[in-house]
Amino acid sequence: MSQAAPWYRWRPTPAGAVAGVLVALGFTLALTDVSWWALSLVALGTFGPGMLRELGWLRDKDEFQRRAAHRAAYHAFLVTGFVAFLAIAYTRSGNRHLGGPEDLSILYLALLWFTWMFSSLSNYWGPRKTAFRILIIFGCAWGVFNIAGNLAHPIALLMQLLITTLPFFLLAFVSRRWPRVAGVLLIAASASFIWIYFRGFPALTLIAKAITVVLFVGPLLTSGLALLGRVESEPAMERS
Repeated sequence: MSQAAPWYRWRPTPAGAVAGVLVALGFTLALTDVSWWALSLVALGTFGPGMLRELGWLRDKDEFQRRAAHRAAYHAFLVTGFVAFLAIAYTRSGNRHLGGPEDLSILYLALLWFTWMFSSLSNYWGPRKTAFRILIIFGCAWGVFNIAGNLAHPIALLMQLLITTLPFFLLAFVSRRWPRVAGVLLIAASASFIWIYFRGFPALTLIAKAITVVLFVGPLLTSGLALLGRVESEPAMERS
């Protein structure tokens, strides 16, 4: 078996690169209030390649990759469906209100997308490489989000970058050298953020807190669990 290429030499497929550009551009245009119609680009970049592959019009993945993607889709179905039933049970059992259709849509999309992405990448790359790349990707995403939302408030921008962006990068690089130590730190950080977030911020609704936890704590928690699992068992067909 040939040695896998270093993380910094990873190259996506042409379809993956185009999809990534569409997703990044769509989120940037939407979050900077250029136009919320830009989220259509996110939908196109996220689901377009998969639709083309299922129609047989795009053949850029081998059998190993397709199996990983299909298994991840089932995992996303299980997680999102389970949370959807819990939400229905919660609201119907006590005349409670979780949030509007938009908030619920965001929560389900976040669960669907993140579960599929982490599962497919973990099956393809293995836990260590996946944890590192997920932390880097989400660290960059949160950094862009914080910069776009706090350009007029430099002190708030600095605090947001230190609290909600820097941990992703620090723990990502710790995971390369000490994966189990990074796993423990990631789980501890996740538990701390969840405890602080749900005990504080009384003005936020439960659904708004859940969305933030999925998008912010989700990468930390799942990466930590992956690193504490079978760290030494990378896939038999390790890819760069």
